[in-house]
Amino acid sequence: MTKYERVKELAEQTKKDIVKSPQAWMAFLDTAARVYKYPFEEQLLIHAQRPDATACASFDIWNKKMHCYINRGASGIALIDWAGGQSKLKYVFDVSDVHKVPGIGGYPYLWELTEDAKESVISQLEKMCEVTDKTAPFEQRLIEIAHWFAREHYEEVLKDVALETKGSLLEGLDEQSLGIHLQKTLADSIAYTLLSRCGAEMKLWQENLNFEYIHEFNRGRVLSLLGNVTTEICKQLLMEIGRTVRYYEQNIKPQEKVLANIPNTRYNTLKRESDTQRNEKQKKEGQIHGTDISLGGGHPDSESAAERGAGGAVDQIREYANEISGGISQRNIF
Repeated sequence: MTKYERVKELAEQTKKDIVKSPQAWMAFLDTAARVYKYPFEEQLLIHAQRPDATACASFDIWNKKMHCYINRGASGIALIDWAGGQSKLKYVFDVSDVHKVPGIGGYPYLWELTEDAKESVISQLEKMCEVTDKTAPFEQRLIEIAHWFAREHYEEVLKDVALETKGSLLEGLDEQSLGIHLQKTLADSIAYTLLSRCGAEMKLWQENLNFEYIHEFNRGRVLSLLGNVTTEICKQLLMEIGRTVRYYEQNIKPQEKVLANIPNTRYNTLKRESDTQRNEKQKKEGQIHGTDISLGGGHPDSESAAERGAGGAVDQIREYANEISGGISQRNIF
């Protein structure tokens, strides 16, 4: 058996293993949450070979762009490259496998959500979906957002799933029951991935995310459909969270520290001025760098939740529906 055949077999076996129990699926989602820019099929192989990976890239990217050397004896993570119409193996290395070239090397920015940035994150995400319960804790509001996205988009893959159920435990379910099982599993998978990457205490929320139907996705093609839609939604949301966290750290937090040292009356006046300036700057940043919080390019705050749900967010997420059968071609690092 060639190395390519072994890797392909590893991918198929991993699909079987991660749906055997809710715990196995959650372990996979923990890996996927860290390497969320990679497509589902590559997340599978990263999880199978390096479940603790946090930031992966090719040899050339580490060496030429990040100016990092691969550690002696480090083993690459084998992935299947579908580019060019003929599949072959390619290799990536985790950040733990490299070290910086003195003076010029650098590691990738890996955002970390802090308590004081949570409200900014939720406010930005709410521009993409319904407004959440402001009295609920951050984690519950994140779950609400995940369920909204699942509710809006599960039907886009439901017909494809229905065609592939033969040989799986989903076989024999009527369309309504199949839709319920798919929507619930998708919602919980999105929520768990978001919570995991945002550093939530997962034990406190596992009761809400029980993955009671995950074992039914025990056919490779059916699992790929679920995995692809989960990955594409989570990628968009987590990239937006990452941009928001970075913007908060670089722009809002420093201003708040300065303003906090000013006497109260003057502080309140300056803070209002600062908020206005920040909003204007954020609009410009969104236009230039794509940081405006919307999958479809941004919606005015005056739009209703229904209008937001029917806008560009749906259009961009819908793009993956046409890509599911062939895999995602876009390649991202870190």
